[in-house]
Amino acid sequence: MGLLSTDISKVKKLSLKDAKLPAPKIRIENNTFVNVEKPPTNEEVFYSKLIAVNPLLEELVETFNLVSINSGERIKKVDLKTDNKPHPEPEIKVKEIDKPKLIALAQRVIDKENNYSKEDLVNRIINITNVNQERADKGFNLMLEAGAIQYTKVDTYFLTGSTPF
Repeated sequence: MGLLSTDISKVKKLSLKDAKLPAPKIRIENNTFVNVEKPPTNEEVFYSKLIAVNPLLEELVETFNLVSINSGERIKKVDLKTDNKPHPEPEIKVKEIDKPKLIALAQRVIDKENNYSKEDLVNRIINITNVNQERADKGFNLMLEAGAIQYTKVDTYFLTGSTPF
């Protein structure tokens, strides 16, 4: 007993008989669980964008039971708030270089000394150039913007430099 400076056998022993613990406080908690969604991973966002472009990819993934490399589980499709909308087409401005081409196209489509409604002109563009409806509408708008055709007050259009009748 060389390490202790006091002799334990001579010291009064403490007893826990007289010690009392405070009464336990009863706590009632409302365990409300909040469902917190994790933000989509880059892999999920990329997969969702691919499906938006090519929906057959989702069927391919389901058919072959393809899974994520990272988690080993099937990749979830997430709703892309901004990516679900189709991208707006950039506004096409008529360049000075394109004006002669548009004027030449207008001269092929529109007879001199004649006028046509917008629908007739679009149909003539489709028939002469073998393009689809959307492309013909864009061509019509570009010809109008370039000044190759002009608008009359009776909802018809005529070739610039000619007369509308």
